[in-house]
Parts: sequence; structure tokens; C-alpha cells
Amino acid sequence: MSTIEKLYDFFNSVIPRELSCEWDNDGRMCIPNPEKNINKVLICLDVTNGVIDYAIQNNFDCIISHHPIIFDPVRNIDASNPLGKKICSLIKNDISVFSFHTRLDKVEGGVNDVLSELFGLQNVTSFSYVGRMGQVSPMSLVSFAENVKNKISADKVICVDGGKIVSKIAIVGGSGKGYLAEAKECGCDTFVTGELPFNYEHEARELGLNLVCGGHYFTENIVCARIEKLVKEFDAHIFTEIIESNPAFVI
Repeated sequence: MSTIEKLYDFFNSVIPRELSCEWDNDGRMCIPNPEKNINKVLICLDVTNGVIDYAIQNNFDCIISHHPIIFDPVRNIDASNPLGKKICSLIKNDISVFSFHTRLDKVEGGVNDVLSELFGLQNVTSFSYVGRMGQVSPMSLVSFAENVKNKISADKVICVDGGKIVSKIAIVGGSGKGYLAEAKECGCDTFVTGELPFNYEHEARELGLNLVCGGHYFTENIVCARIEKLVKEFDAHIFTEIIESNPAFVI
């Protein structure tokens, strides 16, 4: 039988903990019963109250997310605060949670490889610790940004024109803070990420680097399909569902 523990062991073997950044906390988040048989797995970017409620209402045994539900050290479990309430609900309803964060950014086939494939990058290589870089047929920044927006189903994208034709691209899904200078040093003309603090938009222009920010959620939510595929590789009989967990909207 497929159990919680066996599913986690499988994920830990294909997305090993050694790939995680030292500051990260991912992997086993909440395991009320490791020997519980798994029939249904819910997949999301973030474990929100809405996600947990849906899992409870629909009898899911496990939630697998990209962002860790527990990131900072937990000093107490108190249902009167948001995190404590989530953990209590999960344990009470015997629902396990796994989260695969920076290791899923870096691993082959992870967040940045999915983005590279969606954007049509060729000759893809590693960029920095977790990113990817590659080439596309030369095009304008507007044409490339429109492609990014469509491929990740983003509400909008934010662009900075560095005065270059798009040809060689560096990608870091989620937060790309701190990678602009390295992208320039690697000979890239364009940097794609989810979000950056405002001052980095000025830095990109000053470096002569095109910048495309597609939103933290949208540049990472695309990996949920990859997580679902891995669950099916482990056991094709497990029912899986991907649920949206974006708390924001654009008007």
C-alpha cells in the first residue's frame, strides 16, 4: 500500500534535501500519521486556510506545496494565531503536509526548468545557485514579455527596458533579488523573475539589462503540474488535484 511515509521517501529521493538552501526549511511539515494509506493528494503553491478547508471537506490525505507552511522556528502551537490554527486543523483531520521549496527551484525539472521550457529557451544551463539561463530567437522586449505573461497566465507583467534586443535570458522564479549583476556578468540581456524591490528596477536599467517580473505566484505556481506528475510516478492510482492559492487579484 502507498503510505504517507513512502510517498515522502519517494519525493525525498527525487528532490533531495541536499539541494535546499541552508536558510530554507522544507520537507516534512506536518505528519500526524506516517503509516496512513494515501488515496488523495492536494497540490498547491501555498497552504492557506482555504486550501486546508478544501482538503478537509474533500477527504484529502496529504497536501504537497512549494512554499513551506512552517518557515521560521515555531515556539508554540496555539489555535488563536494563524499558523497554530492551520497546524491544529491539519493534525485534527489527519492531513499531512510536505513542502519542497528551494530544492524544487534547483532540481532538474523544477521551477526554473519548467519556466525555461515554457519560454522556449535553448541551450539551457544553470545560473547562480537555483536559476537557469538560455537563448531564444532575437525579439523585442514587448514581444517576449507578452509571451511570458501568456505562458504563466499572469494578470500582468512589469518590464524595464534595458535597451537590448531579447536573446540571452536568465531566469529565477519567485524572488530574484540579488541576481541582476550576475545575470549581466553572464552575458544575459534579459532577466526574468517573479518580483523585485523597486530599487532593483532602476538597477536593471542602469546595468543595461531588460527586466520582466511576472509575479511571485505566477512564476512558481507552474511547478504544481510537475509535483502532480511525480505523485503519479509514485502511484498512478492516487487521486490528485491542483488548487489555486493566490491571495491577490488585479483590478
